[in-house]
Amino acid sequence: MKRACDFFNGTGNLSKKFVSEREELVIVNDGTSDLTFNAGPYTTWTLKPGEVFDERIAEFTYLNITGSGAYRGYVRDDV
Repeated sequence: MKRACDFFNGTGNLSKKFVSEREELVIVNDGTSDLTFNAGPYTTWTLKPGEVFDERIAEFTYLNITGSGAYRGYVRDDV
C-alpha cells in the first residue's frame, strides 16, 4: 500500500532530490499565481491557483518547482 512521505511546502522555487525513485506526486497550489513544476526530466506542468495535481507519473528522483506563491505537497511510496 502506498503512503504519503517526503512532505514539502514553500512560497518560492524548490529543488528536491529523493533518496529513491518515486512515481506518485501530489501538489496543491495555495497561492494566487501559476505554479510550474517538473518531476524528473519529463513533462513540465502548470498548476493554476487553487488546483491540485494528484497523479501517478513516470518514475522520478527529483522535483523542481518554480513559483512565487504558497504550495504544499508530498509523494507516495511503499512504506
